[in-house]
Amino acid sequence: MALVNRCLSLSSTSGLPLLRAPLPSLNVLSSRNLGRRPPKPGKPPILPPSKKVLYKVVHPEWMKPEDVKELLWRRHTYNNAVVSLRHVFKAEIEAKEAAGLGIEALKAREKEELDALLVENEKHNQQKAQQREAEEKDAYEKLKTEFLEDIEKRLAKEEQNAKERTTEVLQLIEESQNFVTKDNLDVKLKEALDNPIVFDYCIDLNGQKFPDPLPLKYVEGTPTRQKGRAFDRSLVQPRKNAPKEAASSA
Repeated sequence: MALVNRCLSLSSTSGLPLLRAPLPSLNVLSSRNLGRRPPKPGKPPILPPSKKVLYKVVHPEWMKPEDVKELLWRRHTYNNAVVSLRHVFKAEIEAKEAAGLGIEALKAREKEELDALLVENEKHNQQKAQQREAEEKDAYEKLKTEFLEDIEKRLAKEEQNAKERTTEVLQLIEESQNFVTKDNLDVKLKEALDNPIVFDYCIDLNGQKFPDPLPLKYVEGTPTRQKGRAFDRSLVQPRKNAPKEAASSA
């Protein structure tokens, strides 16, 4: 600290400006060393080439004078041939352009051909569109006809069904006059007892049909005996009118 004060006093007495170097901060030094990694071994890519490589002159191999003359003559011959071919090709291109066979004429012909193809393609597309429209119209008419026929069939079927149901309802209304109700229950019971209907019958080996006799309203003689749920016909006394009924039914 005494040395710094002495330097300041000397600079003030001499009149010379004092150059003060900024003192490095301990925080900056410590922060720079934290996140750095050691570089990879080897020469960095930004390093310039060494003097040995930079100032190295490659000398051609020694050749005979005759070989040098031969190679030089060949080089001149090749260059002259290339120049001649360029002149020939240029003259051919100019002649083709004059005759209408150049690149511009070829481009024009290609453009005309492309325009013609586009026009033809447009005509083809229009024809296909008209054909497609006609096919769609025919398909629509066909589908419309099928739908109308189906609707007509369904309407006719519903009308026929309505007629049949109307006939059934009218028939039921007519038959309802003979239905059994609470008012005519006694009368119907008497009619059923007086006029019984038997649907049972039997057939023998000869194919003769023998219907069962009508049940008796009042039991006469020995009552019929039952064995369980099976009815024993052999225990029933034959009636006098049974053969006549069998003959009449046959």
